[in-house]
Amino acid sequence: MLMGGIAGASCSYRWKRAGVVLLTGVCSLAFRALPCSAQSAPVSQASDSTYLARMNEGYAAGNAGDQAKAAAAFDAAAKLAPQLAVPRVAAGYAYLALKRNDDAVARFVESLVIDENQDVIRRQLGYLYSSMKRQRDALVAFTWLQSRDRASAQDLLAIGNLNAGLDERTLALRAFRSAATAAAQMADSTVLRDAQASITVLEAAQASNAAGAFVEAYASPFYQNRFDNFLMFGLARAGVSAAGSWKPSVYLSVRAMRDSKSVGGQQPILYADNSVIPAIGVRTQPGGKWFTLYAEAGAAYPLVSIKPRDWQRDLRAGVIGAFANTHALGRGARHLSLVSEVFGDATWYDRFDGNTIGYLQWRESLRLVQGTAGAVDIFARGWGTLDAKDTYFNRVVEGGGGVAFHAGANRRASLYIESLGGRYLREPLAGQPARTYSDFRVMFVTGLFHAFPFASR
Repeated sequence: MLMGGIAGASCSYRWKRAGVVLLTGVCSLAFRALPCSAQSAPVSQASDSTYLARMNEGYAAGNAGDQAKAAAAFDAAAKLAPQLAVPRVAAGYAYLALKRNDDAVARFVESLVIDENQDVIRRQLGYLYSSMKRQRDALVAFTWLQSRDRASAQDLLAIGNLNAGLDERTLALRAFRSAATAAAQMADSTVLRDAQASITVLEAAQASNAAGAFVEAYASPFYQNRFDNFLMFGLARAGVSAAGSWKPSVYLSVRAMRDSKSVGGQQPILYADNSVIPAIGVRTQPGGKWFTLYAEAGAAYPLVSIKPRDWQRDLRAGVIGAFANTHALGRGARHLSLVSEVFGDATWYDRFDGNTIGYLQWRESLRLVQGTAGAVDIFARGWGTLDAKDTYFNRVVEGGGGVAFHAGANRRASLYIESLGGRYLREPLAGQPARTYSDFRVMFVTGLFHAFPFASR
């Protein structure tokens, strides 16, 4: 997004978003070699010519790339003209180019004391405060414009982002709705899209945090070239949850896994459990959405012909961690983004001799294409798994990369195609695959979650 300049300077701003949280704003300075007399009111003092000389010295130094000299010249001009905002604004941009943010803030604040109606500078100050993690100060800057009916759709979007970052969800929703209305009136499709996406996220978060019922489902079939094997994993849950950020829940679930090579009473050493497991479970999220603690009690029925082919008790408990962040690398609807994802799981299994098995996966993606139809990524991925008893065969580390295709604005269906190499963390036994391997995989992932609040909040 581009905002207008003042006193020969122009500023561009970039936002990066994780969910709906405003993270930062960045400004760059570009001086124009304009006569100072064309940019400021006369001082009408004996020092007028000295003031003009200092201002033009500052602009010349800025054009030459010497921002420190420019800042000093503008500060000198400001002392000669205490009633003018222009030299303080120019000094602020010079300090911003030097990444001396505290000095830039001081100069912008001084200029607004002299002339409070500099909306461009007030917006710049808001973005600058945000980049310094002074979110409440940034919010004051933008809400000042709103209180005087001078807030643009972009300003209202900033207010929504800031309130969301401060966990003021009701205020954030109000601001996002105002931003959407203003953007629709101005035919600003970028702000309208961002505001509507934020409204969707916040409304879903409010619904999921309210007491109510929920249903969710997940499926992940994939193919492994090194075993020439297809595997299918599916999970469905339905339950009720209490209100609050911890979201304690109780649910019924059914999970199933099957692979194409475990037949005839033999189950080769692959990833598949080859069972269907109905269960009752409880879970909570003490760390917010990033961590989930859960425990389940159920029974597993084998899907291969083993003897005896009976139900077997299945007790499990563990912790699941998930973190994702999207960092925009440019401006506009079609800019590139860097997507960082970390997933982990550590679970104790009664059915597997009381073993605790854990894994950790990191994926870093460059999002090349994104829009309402979906997204396209290229990614690097690392993965590793261990167990407490050193009896789980798939104690491995592996890494590689590939391409991912996501369907829909919310990426509810994804196709991953990847090539990787791996190494087992212990020597294989006789008849087991070699210790190092390469693999080609194709995975399809889809899922859904829907909440049914008992009452609107």
